[in-house]
Amino acid sequence: MRHRSLLSGQSIELKEKRSKFIGISRPIDTEEGFKIWLSNIRKEHPSVSHICWAYRIIVDQSIVENSSDAGEPSGSAGVPILNSLKRSGIINIGFAVVRYFGGTRLGKGRLMDIYGKVTEKVIKSAGLKPWIDWCQYRITGPLGSYGDISIGINKLGGKIILDNSNDQLSFQARIPRNKINNLIILIRNATQGQGELILEE
Repeated sequence: MRHRSLLSGQSIELKEKRSKFIGISRPIDTEEGFKIWLSNIRKEHPSVSHICWAYRIIVDQSIVENSSDAGEPSGSAGVPILNSLKRSGIINIGFAVVRYFGGTRLGKGRLMDIYGKVTEKVIKSAGLKPWIDWCQYRITGPLGSYGDISIGINKLGGKIILDNSNDQLSFQARIPRNKINNLIILIRNATQGQGELILEE
């Protein structure tokens, strides 16, 4: 399955025997970013019974993932959330389910169903898009190569983020990782070997 990412953050609420479950998703690309986001959710819900969570993030081209039951029975919350994320092929996502306890114990099996269900509903509501593994480069070269390089980057599916060109071409650009060799050839040909390509990751 190809990796996918969120179109946008989303939240959905489900109720079960007076317990309220609020599923919340957000695009996240670092573990530190996830921790800050989760901390903010805790501040927004200071009296909540449980905030169970999971994340899947690309780090050095590998998927790093983690989850927590946050006081629910072991395996009843974090794992179902994470499994739903895996089945969707989604990455670079933080996901939390805020539970306000309604006074009735639901049992591990029912909790697993609910945490998985709320995760799937939020993902469906948020929508997904193909995930692109971007690399960022600084590109310099003769000003006469400006047109060829800008058009070439666009054809490769890349984006010019910043144009600092003056007496010479100077771009900051993003390019899909699988197009790097094409970019190298483009720069070499367009600048007749006078261009420079510097990775900024």
